[in-house]
Amino acid sequence: MTLDERSAAAARMAAIGTTAHFDRRLALYDVAASHAHVTMLLKQRIVPPDAAAGLHRGLDELAGLIRSGADPLDPDAEDVHTAVEEYLEQRIGADAGWLGTARARNDLAVTALRLWLRDQVTALRARVLDLTEALLVQGERHAATVMPGFSHLQVAQPISFGHVCLAYAETFLRDAERLSLVHALQDESPMGSGALAGTGFPVDRDSVARTLGFGRPTANSLESVGDRGFALDFLSAGASVALNLSRFGAEIVYWSSQPVGLISLPDELVSSSSALPHKRNPDAAELMRAKSGRVLGNLHALQTVVKGLPLSYFRDLQEDKEPLFDTADTLALSLDAAVSLATLMRPDVDAMRRAADIGFVTSGDLADWLTRERQIPFREAHHLVAKLVRRCGERGCSLAELPLEARRGIDPRLAFAEWPDIGVEESVASRDSQGGTAPGRVREAAAELRGRLAEFRARPAYRGITANEAGETR
Repeated sequence: MTLDERSAAAARMAAIGTTAHFDRRLALYDVAASHAHVTMLLKQRIVPPDAAAGLHRGLDELAGLIRSGADPLDPDAEDVHTAVEEYLEQRIGADAGWLGTARARNDLAVTALRLWLRDQVTALRARVLDLTEALLVQGERHAATVMPGFSHLQVAQPISFGHVCLAYAETFLRDAERLSLVHALQDESPMGSGALAGTGFPVDRDSVARTLGFGRPTANSLESVGDRGFALDFLSAGASVALNLSRFGAEIVYWSSQPVGLISLPDELVSSSSALPHKRNPDAAELMRAKSGRVLGNLHALQTVVKGLPLSYFRDLQEDKEPLFDTADTLALSLDAAVSLATLMRPDVDAMRRAADIGFVTSGDLADWLTRERQIPFREAHHLVAKLVRRCGERGCSLAELPLEARRGIDPRLAFAEWPDIGVEESVASRDSQGGTAPGRVREAAAELRGRLAEFRARPAYRGITANEAGETR
């Protein structure tokens, strides 16, 4: 092997193996974990007091620089954790070597990632709750606003716009619950696991876990350093959020299209066509829908990385961070757009009412009425109304206008004088079962949801050490 070949191989290894250019966003979390570790080492008399004091000063200085916007870490370091140690060596000299006592990059890296992820979950959950609130407000405002309810994109039954908004509000509140579960399932600190087998030093893992805001240390050092289940939990919950954002975006694109025209969007959330001045393209909703693909892909990417890995740490796990970072960033952007869409979309009440009142839209209500008032079994009633609809189509009349004799020709049980004329508003009002679209039920559901949302916001958060507190963990 020539010298040039060796040099090229070294450069290529650096290119494929270096992560500091993207995992530097974990720097403050590395600092937080390192502060807690040094504090524990000092209390356990594992490191000298002077060395511990120097390490704390160096970590404080580094945290201050990062928070000020400075970039003091070497971007060419192998990873952010190496870059932090190199910085400390430059600032405090040989005492920086004490920092690696009773720990390894394996347990440090996964701890920093858990700390970062906890902050992301907290921030994203708050955004999801804001979206739920925005949809709830629309639901309260439009409990009695009649619109078509679609099935297969065909008008199926009249419903209220408030009912639709509450449907999405319920969907996103469940996503907030999923994110809370991610928080709960990763409430353990890997620090003290070492490379894979623990450490021979008399460490106090409980104190480090408490300092970092975890409920307890992880139970098994070997499992801890290679576990990325918590990351997959986050990506899975994020995929659910993204899927539901995509569905909501698709709904808005459809509602706001010119042939449909059920809602309007403000200029700030649409774009004009470069060639067709009359167009108002719902770009925010379309992009929100499209970005779900990135989030779904990130979940699949990490699943593929970990699917064949035995226990302990492998370099494959270097690939865990970019899918997580991208998912967190993409969801934050998409949720912000969704909050604006949910807040600022305006239903065209008259257009919704007209669109709901198509021919025979209350045929299902008539079948229900025949079962309820004339004691005709529902399946029979359904078939009879289908025949009535066909007959009305042939005669060019509505169900209410079909003469008695014509009804008798279909079935003698339909030959009675008190033939109902069921309107759209009557149809909506009749759907009065719990969770139904009747305005009173929608208002009831909105009040109940507002209570659940308030209870959710009032829950004690899983409180850990955030990046901005990284210099205050001792």
